[in-house]
Amino acid sequence: MVLVAIEGPGTGENTRSELRTVESLVYPWEAHCNPAAERAEAAAAAWVVQHGLLGDPAVAARFRGVGVGLLAAMAFPRSTPEILELIAQMMAWVFIQDDLYDNAPSEQQQPQRLAARFDRYLKVLRAGAPTRGADAAERALADLGCRLFEVGSPTWQAHFLETMRQFWMDGVVVETYYRSRGLSPDPASYMAMRVQTVGVYLCLDVMELTLDDELDEAVRNDPILRRITWLTGRIIAYVNDMFSYDKERRVGDVNNYLHVMRSCESMSLPAVIDHTVRVHDRELEQLGRLDGTVRDHGPHMRGIIDRYVEGCRDWIAGALAWQKISGRYASGRVLLRDGEAPHMACSS
Repeated sequence: MVLVAIEGPGTGENTRSELRTVESLVYPWEAHCNPAAERAEAAAAAWVVQHGLLGDPAVAARFRGVGVGLLAAMAFPRSTPEILELIAQMMAWVFIQDDLYDNAPSEQQQPQRLAARFDRYLKVLRAGAPTRGADAAERALADLGCRLFEVGSPTWQAHFLETMRQFWMDGVVVETYYRSRGLSPDPASYMAMRVQTVGVYLCLDVMELTLDDELDEAVRNDPILRRITWLTGRIIAYVNDMFSYDKERRVGDVNNYLHVMRSCESMSLPAVIDHTVRVHDRELEQLGRLDGTVRDHGPHMRGIIDRYVEGCRDWIAGALAWQKISGRYASGRVLLRDGEAPHMACSS
């Protein structure tokens, strides 16, 4: 065991502690894989080709490295094969669009332009049909919306639409504002945005379609369950930002928790990884204390709540297991294993 002196962010005080790494990330529950993983991967691959989403060779190459079928299977191990295919296709759409936003030329990094596009996307989802002159992404989104809304109730549909609005407008648009200006947000502002852009909220909405029933509005708005959902998103975001740090620093993207902390505190890479793991572990501990404390909403809904919380745990463990093997994070795993690299500067 090597003891090193590190300075805690914002404290100005040195403490002696063993530096933690991504190998320190462990959960008190196991990751499971849905046996329909290969079927979901094949369905997603065929669907993106069918809808013309891989016209750009670079986009196609990045998509093939993701493994959306495996991610869906790790995050939703208890789903039926049919719903898992739909989930994998939704994830494929999100990943392809995410890469287009992140890697667009600087002149296209315009929040107002993106907000107008997302307004069209919301209209597509509400109508279940593409707008006149729709591009491939809108036509594919219309197909997803129709199929999702065939499964979910009108109440679920309204909730999902609001989740998507927040994902786009409170997440991606704000993220683009920082990226377009090369500005690093403060940690609190960054995490408020990140819980939206990580996409966990929309995936947990879809998880309801894998349960015996949807959450009713009283349960969905229960403050403890909302806290569980919020912590789930944050825990997954910390992990994803560690694995994606190298990918994002290569394109100069400021939207990463490690970059934010390094900009605020002038931390070395090992120190910021240690800090991120410790913050992750504190919030994981909070999540554990909340388990089983959601107030009584009746015997039927109790079982649904238990399965929802179990689904949150599946997502947390599954996301970590997937990132340890996905081709999308291969360079990130090398950086996390081998150590320091030049830190990108950002505007002030």
